[in-house]
Amino acid sequence: MTAWRPTPAFLRACTAAIAIVIALVWRRPDLLVLVTPLAVVAVWSAVTRPRAAPQLVAGTEPRTIREGDATVWRGAVSGADELDVVVAGIPPSVTFDHRPESGVVTAVAVDGVAELSIDLRARRWGRHLTEPVRVDAAGSWGAFRWSTTTPPELVIALPVPGVFDARAAMRPATGLVGLHRSTRVGEGIEFAGIRTFVPGDRMRHVNWPRSLRAGELHVNTMWADRDTHVVLLVDATADDTMDVRNAVSLDTTVRAAAAIAEHYARRGDRVSLRVLGGLRPTPVPPGTGQAHLRRIVDALTTIGPTTVRSAGADVRATALTGDALVIMLSPLVTHEALDRAVTLGRRGVAVAVLDTLPEHLTAGVDERVRLAWRLRLLERAREIRLVQRAGVPVIAWRGAGSLDAFLRGVAQRATAPRVRVR
Repeated sequence: MTAWRPTPAFLRACTAAIAIVIALVWRRPDLLVLVTPLAVVAVWSAVTRPRAAPQLVAGTEPRTIREGDATVWRGAVSGADELDVVVAGIPPSVTFDHRPESGVVTAVAVDGVAELSIDLRARRWGRHLTEPVRVDAAGSWGAFRWSTTTPPELVIALPVPGVFDARAAMRPATGLVGLHRSTRVGEGIEFAGIRTFVPGDRMRHVNWPRSLRAGELHVNTMWADRDTHVVLLVDATADDTMDVRNAVSLDTTVRAAAAIAEHYARRGDRVSLRVLGGLRPTPVPPGTGQAHLRRIVDALTTIGPTTVRSAGADVRATALTGDALVIMLSPLVTHEALDRAVTLGRRGVAVAVLDTLPEHLTAGVDERVRLAWRLRLLERAREIRLVQRAGVPVIAWRGAGSLDAFLRGVAQRATAPRVRVR
């Protein structure tokens, strides 16, 4: 906070007061008529000069929004009876759109209080700092000015999940919760068949009509309701084409991961998140439910691109058991993600790689850069073929139904013997 300071307009008016003496000495009535109003304003402004420094209460609410949604910066200036006009301005930002577009708002004090607001619309997901807001207040006639600058505030823009739905059944697991039916008989609510009673069966499962007809006890069997541990591996390395205005590879990867997590977490399956590379990899342990989904989405907002391929790699990404269903999301620009997928597949883990490289992504206008990018795409296609020959499917991300064929194949292989490389 600063004290009230005279403005250039007030200093010019004071100069006009000096010109009155000159007009009287030189006997210039025309000059006297011109400068007298300015002198009166200068004297009036000096007499009514603001004494108390105003108080500013400002903040941005809400702090957590979806990308594309808007938050509002609000400020209230009060505490000075001589307050007249207040102006707030925020500089242009690469992460927020402002309304008004100029980022400047003006408010007239009413009963000594002036309220201002600026809408900030997040262009992209992530954790963003707002630009500092400059607030200026003026007294009567604009003779004295008070100014301050508010500090930046953290705003979390959650990614908007893409469209995803999996109609195919998932692989069986050992859990007995969730919305998916297992291929194994166990505790559940869906009827599977009738069999002869054996010691250990519960009496509430006895089928009395069938038992009376057969002359011996028979029990109903049910399909087990089960959950599956879905592991999302997000590749955040080598995203050199980052642009806050376009859906580049990292944007597509994060939005696809949010969509898959939302699909399975809301159906009772356990979902965990691990990050390969990135500036701040934040692993999320397995869990389910709406609260856990929010933790995953919050962790996705901390992901930042890096060109250091081994930076922050999660060493636990390959320490997964065969009971997990691993979905790797990667633009496949580097070979590290494919190497990890092959390692998991050789250990008997059901793993699929979702290719999130946008089709419209270009390498720029430079002819040599475009040639290098074309060569890299040819190498990338060769690496994908090698991975597919190793038994790891690579699927292009197309939203709903992208994993149906893979999940059907996993369900068919669920009861078959597995070969693991140790």
